[in-house]
Amino acid sequence: MCLEEIKSVIQNNFLSNVYVTGVVLPSERDDELAEFVPYRSYLFFEFDDQLVKVEAIEQYSKISIAITPTLIVRVEVEDVIPTKSSISDIIFDNSLIDNKVSKIEMFNMQVNSNEIICDALRLSITNKTNKQELFLDPQFFGINIGGFGVEEIWRYNLPEGYESKLTIIEF
Repeated sequence: MCLEEIKSVIQNNFLSNVYVTGVVLPSERDDELAEFVPYRSYLFFEFDDQLVKVEAIEQYSKISIAITPTLIVRVEVEDVIPTKSSISDIIFDNSLIDNKVSKIEMFNMQVNSNEIICDALRLSITNKTNKQELFLDPQFFGINIGGFGVEEIWRYNLPEGYESKLTIIEF
């Protein structure tokens, strides 16, 4: 059920935005700007009006993928403002055109009743002008997202003898 629901959301909608949530710390002095502190354990992929949550789990060694009704903000201290920030302009080659996920590659995928779990994830995104790949790696400081360089670092840090089964879903 979970896998089919996630596949349906991705297949039937454009990838319209990617969000990171966090908090805004007020400045200590009047002449300083407040600081946005992202909580990088979560990324939220917005497919038109539906959200897919990508979360670093199991001590940042795996990724959980699930449908979520709202953005999640963890507030662990007082006097902060919960917030979200779009990172689409930073990670997409062109965030102003319709981006479509054309392929998902998951390393050691497991399907549970309410989530998909994998070691790492590669998204192929296509639009009218080009194709872009994003690699998501759960790290100690949260999810690292980027291109081929992020995947190279992930592979370099794998334990000796690591074996993976690649699951490919094409749309």
